[in-house]
Amino acid sequence: MTLTQTALITKRAILGFIIFSILGTVSFIGYKIWYAGYLASLPPRQDLPDTKFGILPQPDFPASKVPSSSFSYSLDTATGGLPAFGKLIKVYFMPKASATFLAPEKGRALAEKFKITGSPETLSETKQRFTQDNRILTVELDTGNFTYQTDATPSATTLEDDQRLTQDFKNFLQQIGVLKEGLDSDRIKIKPLKFDGSQFNVTDSKPEASGALINLWPGDLDKMPIVTSSFDKPLVQAEIINSARVLENIRSLKFIFWPVDTSTYATYKLKTPDKAFDELKSDKGVIIVKPGSSQVSITSIYLGFYESENYTPYLQPVFVFEGPGFVAYVSALTDEFLSH
Repeated sequence: MTLTQTALITKRAILGFIIFSILGTVSFIGYKIWYAGYLASLPPRQDLPDTKFGILPQPDFPASKVPSSSFSYSLDTATGGLPAFGKLIKVYFMPKASATFLAPEKGRALAEKFKITGSPETLSETKQRFTQDNRILTVELDTGNFTYQTDATPSATTLEDDQRLTQDFKNFLQQIGVLKEGLDSDRIKIKPLKFDGSQFNVTDSKPEASGALINLWPGDLDKMPIVTSSFDKPLVQAEIINSARVLENIRSLKFIFWPVDTSTYATYKLKTPDKAFDELKSDKGVIIVKPGSSQVSITSIYLGFYESENYTPYLQPVFVFEGPGFVAYVSALTDEFLSH
């Protein structure tokens, strides 16, 4: 083969490579354009719930004293309409401890921290009552929840400031061994109480107050608040005199705490806000705070997790409809996943 022939073959090879490269590039670009159009033509992907817990029990709402359909509702939110939410939501598992042979010992240990000694009165297999002088402690042996009452009356000492009351109350709970993870949140509300000689009443005048009602909620979960059957009353609540530093100043204490296993959850379909609002109007909601008028203005709609005073195995979401002098709940899960 001569040099001329070799040069000709080389030129043809280079030209072929260039043509092949151009055609390959054009084909690749064309494919990408086609594929992008193909993806755009597909229906949007729908995330499916895993519903790992199966059919769930209905939320343990309190009995409504008035049907939710008894009122006329107007939407007076910031946007004038209903908010938008996602399509799926989490439901969390709430484990419950069972009573063991050590439970009575734990009950007596708790009673000693309230300076109550002696044998308890057995109310049931899982409930005991300890009494001494004017102090009464009732303990649930399986859950560790309890109520405490005494008839202590205030002295002339003034009420401490809210920050001090908050810290001292949490310290007291820690000292008796019940400050659980989740209760160390900043969601706490203190209401001043005035003593009228026989009982305490809420007052707006802090200088006249000699007691306080301390309300302690668990922290938010998934940026959603925990709500209860009384809305403004959590499951941990204390009535104290002057300060919360010592036991003698604790007039009453209700302690109900349900641990939430945040690592064990399932996803479920979320009702649309329109569906939840329709259910509120058709008597499928529960009125928590009864309004004084048949005309109800709804100014806020959001999602919360509902906790009952009674144990339930799952922490379920609810729609909260709120307005001046009005609060109502509607289950947030679609009906197909709730027992009937």
